[in-house]
Amino acid sequence: MNYILSTIALVLLASSQVWSKNSRDSFRQDSTYTQHLNLAYGPAEGNGNLLDLYLPTKHSASTKLIVYVHGGSWKWGSKNDFPKILVNTLTSQGYGIVTLNYRLLREGKNRFPAQIEDLQNAMAFLSAKASTYGYNGNEFALLGVSAGAHLSLLYTYKYDKGKQIRTVIDIVGPTDLTDKTFRENPSGGNIITQFLGDANPKAAIAVEASPIHYLTKESGVPTIVFHGESDELVHVGQAKALYKKLQSLGIQSQLELYPGETHEMRKSLFSIYSKITLWLQKVYPAK
Repeated sequence: MNYILSTIALVLLASSQVWSKNSRDSFRQDSTYTQHLNLAYGPAEGNGNLLDLYLPTKHSASTKLIVYVHGGSWKWGSKNDFPKILVNTLTSQGYGIVTLNYRLLREGKNRFPAQIEDLQNAMAFLSAKASTYGYNGNEFALLGVSAGAHLSLLYTYKYDKGKQIRTVIDIVGPTDLTDKTFRENPSGGNIITQFLGDANPKAAIAVEASPIHYLTKESGVPTIVFHGESDELVHVGQAKALYKKLQSLGIQSQLELYPGETHEMRKSLFSIYSKITLWLQKVYPAK
C-alpha cells in the first residue's frame, strides 16, 4: 500500500510542482514548511511511537492538522511512506501534516489493540503540544491507507470521545473484521487472524476491531471512501457497506469506486488525490 501515495507523488512531480528533498533532521525550516521529526509521543521502544510534524512556514494557533496513518497490513510500513511532495503541496494550502509510526505486528507481539492505543497516545500528544509548536490542537483530519484507514475509522467511530476528528479519509480500508467471506480470503484472512489473535470471525475481539460496528449517528463524521472494485485483498463490499450505513444515518459521506482497480489502485491515483483535495476544502477547509 506504500505504492499509492508514492505514485501520487510522482504524478504531482510530473505536473511541475516544485519541492525540496529534506534531510531527516530533527528540526528544519523549508521555504514552504517547518518540520519537527521523530517526536516521541508514547512509551514504545525503538521507532514505534515516533511522529513527524510539518507546519506551514506561516503557521498559527488556527492551523489545522491532517494526520496520516500508514498502511502495510499492520505489519509493515512507516511514517516515512508519506511523500515529501505531498507535504509540500498540503502545507502550501495551509495545512499542517503529521505522519506517525505505530507498533507493528510481530510474531505473537503487538496484536490489536496495540495500534489503537498508540493512536490514542498520538492524538493526546498532538492536543497537548499545540501551543508549543503552534497549530490547532482541537480538531484533526485522519487520512489512512489500507490498515491505516481501518485504524483511522475505528479510532474515530469508537475512541474519539472528545469529538476532535472532523473528517476521515479512507483509502481501501477494511471496515468489518467479522465478515466471514473476508476472513476466509487467503490474501488477507491469515493476517487478520495474526492481528487479532483469534481465527473466529464471531469472536468478541473481531467485533471490537470492526469500525462499522461502532458507527452511529453520534459517532460518525464526514467520511470519504476510495476503493477498487476488483480489490483482491479487501473486498469492495466492505466499502459499500460502510457507505450504505453512513448514508442511512444521514452522515455526510462520499464513495468513490474504481472499476477494475485492485488494492494498489494503480490507474486512479491522480483522481484520488484531486478528490481528497476537494473533499478537504468542503468539510475541513484550511482557513
